[in-house]
Amino acid sequence: MIEINEKTFEYALTEFKNIVEKDTNEELVEFRKNSFINEHENYKYKVLEEAKNSLLTKTWKENEIGNGRILKAVKDSIQTNVIYNFETHQNNLIDWRKKDNFSKLKANPKNEKLLFEFFKSKIKDEKAFDQFSELGFSYQLIAYLFFIKNSQKYLPISQTRFDLIFSSLNIDLKTSHNSSWENYQDFVGIIKQFQNYLKTKFNGIELLDAHSFLWIYGFQFEKAKEKIEVKFKTTKTVEKKKPELPNYEPRKAVDLETLVEPETEIDYIEQLKKQMEIGDLAEEIVLKNEIEFLSQEFPDLAEKVRSVANNPKLGFDIISFETNGTQKQIEVKAISTNKSNKSFFLTRNELRKSKEYPNYYLYCVSELSSEKPKILRIKQPNFENENEFKMEPLTYKITFE
Repeated sequence: MIEINEKTFEYALTEFKNIVEKDTNEELVEFRKNSFINEHENYKYKVLEEAKNSLLTKTWKENEIGNGRILKAVKDSIQTNVIYNFETHQNNLIDWRKKDNFSKLKANPKNEKLLFEFFKSKIKDEKAFDQFSELGFSYQLIAYLFFIKNSQKYLPISQTRFDLIFSSLNIDLKTSHNSSWENYQDFVGIIKQFQNYLKTKFNGIELLDAHSFLWIYGFQFEKAKEKIEVKFKTTKTVEKKKPELPNYEPRKAVDLETLVEPETEIDYIEQLKKQMEIGDLAEEIVLKNEIEFLSQEFPDLAEKVRSVANNPKLGFDIISFETNGTQKQIEVKAISTNKSNKSFFLTRNELRKSKEYPNYYLYCVSELSSEKPKILRIKQPNFENENEFKMEPLTYKITFE
């Protein structure tokens, strides 16, 4: 068993407090009631609740094995999105690619019997882990199934993120490409030790809170412009030249006076529906493009690329990475083109966030219906620079009594 000493915990706690208290300007007193933790991590409990509501394992009957109901319940528990604090949160405890792979699994007596016996505890967990692996389930998917079965005993896993966290704390465990029952037990065992230490500082600490504690500690590695000096940190040098994606430079702003307004009446509801569909397609194209690009030589980075479009407060759509590991905050826009002119809509929050993020990109997608959509990448665009962009207010908020 890998032992976590108090010195390691206290160091992690100091870094954790630096992140939480700096953001909220409030002393960390009650763990789960802290506004930063509540905003970023507590939605996991809602995901767990909705997953259990989808499973309803107490209603499963043995004579139903093979008819598809059990597999559907498990699929629903994986695909679930939740409303927490009036915001929609994706179930990002499991990568969307793993969800898609599982959604393709066909219902048959063998698969449903294994799921039935697992969730009904008619098979040893170790044996279930091995059988899930034999079926081709990913480590992340297996861990999620164990988590929604018993959250007091098991946890979801993100191998790349936790490997980075563990390495920074000199914890000798690598989970990437090490899917096994023993490895998973070591992973959970480490988090349980952090839970025990946290219990000495805060009340009501669950195992999932310790998971959130380490996850937030890992936020520091996402800050692209900060040079984090972590104890016991080991560095890797990459000598070969890294591939890069080409960036587009805006040529000039467009004179609004030369644009001709349409004379026909516009159906704005239908237009909004189409815009949402087009926007979703553009995000899907960019997400796939980023993953494919990084997968060629940087598969660990590719695994971390994900959509955050369901959280509008962030002000961007996709988290990706430069080839050196620096995080990219990508806002995706499906653009309309008129000869050489390009246009899109930008919210006030998106404009504000474009100035705040350290490595913000605008990805403009055109020709979405073609086999090869075009993507223009603009790094750190200054939308208020009138030499490059022409920004026009189109809507106003009206308040009255």
